[in-house]
Amino acid sequence: MDNTVVVTDYRQMDKILQEERKYILNMVKTIKKSGCNVLLIQKSILRDAVNDLSLHYLMKLKIMVVKDIERDEVDFICKSTGCKPIADIESFTEDKLGHADLVDEVNKSGAKVVRISGIKNPGRTVSVLCTGANALTLDESERSLHDALCVVRCLVKKRALIAGGGAPEIHVSRMLAQYAQTLKGMEAYCYQAFSEAMEVIPTTLAENAGLNSIAIVTELSVERLS
Repeated sequence: MDNTVVVTDYRQMDKILQEERKYILNMVKTIKKSGCNVLLIQKSILRDAVNDLSLHYLMKLKIMVVKDIERDEVDFICKSTGCKPIADIESFTEDKLGHADLVDEVNKSGAKVVRISGIKNPGRTVSVLCTGANALTLDESERSLHDALCVVRCLVKKRALIAGGGAPEIHVSRMLAQYAQTLKGMEAYCYQAFSEAMEVIPTTLAENAGLNSIAIVTELSVERLS
């Protein structure tokens, strides 16, 4: 909620500042009392989650602050470190904390990254750091990684794997061509035409890969006939 407070007396301003300092100090003391020495704060939507005064108090109590955590990262961090998300300062207790040997900021390819290592009870999660020259490269690497994970997921859920690269289509084309040789008349012609149509997919894939599509499909066709 956005509110406006009009102060007409400087003594009221001093009182407001004192109350603010007192309120923030009590919050910081509660955090320190729980045994926390690293604080991960989710990025706020309506207003800043922290201010200079709170950061000053936390620094005095030797509590490291990592702010601007994305909302979709909260669940991953909790699974990885064993901590639990806290929405209310009154719920800030020791049993909600995760445990790690070291939290430090490192330089990776010119970018600063917060690294958490030596987690006592690590969850079943993996962190993958992708670097690239521009956003397009990063998006493409993320897409490729997502595709690879989907392949692994499908293989785990159903233990069967079909080769890509036009291999299934070539195999179907080969079987249809062999079967067409056992037929006569219009039926044989239809099977042969469908067999040739299946060669369009490996031809297109070869062209997209910058290969000689005619030579590759011809070689496969020769192997098929042999």
